[in-house]
Amino acid sequence: MSEKLIESITHKCTDIEKRKLEAIAKSRNLSLSELIRSICMREIQDVEEFLHSLQTAFALTTDTADTFELSPQPIIDITPKRIGTKKAQLCDQLSLIAIPIN
Repeated sequence: MSEKLIESITHKCTDIEKRKLEAIAKSRNLSLSELIRSICMREIQDVEEFLHSLQTAFALTTDTADTFELSPQPIIDITPKRIGTKKAQLCDQLSLIAIPIN
C-alpha cells in the first residue's frame, strides 16, 4: 500500500476477537492494522458497487451541486381576511335598540 496513511480509527473488540484477528492477519503476512484496513476497503467497495447498481437502475445521481440548495421556506400569511360589512359603532347599536317614547 503505497499511499500515505494519515488517519487512525479505533474500534473496540473482545480479547478473543483480537486474538482471532491477529491470527488471521499473521496467516496472511499482514499486520492487524493492514487486515482491518483491507476489510474496511472491501466493505466500502461493496457499498459503492451497490449504490452504482441503484444509480443505473433508478437513474440516481450523487452529484448534488446543482440540485441541492438550503433556502428558507417562503412565509405564508395565514391571518384571516376580513370580508363583508363593517360592524356598527356602539352608539349606532344603542340607537337601534332604543324605543322612542311619545
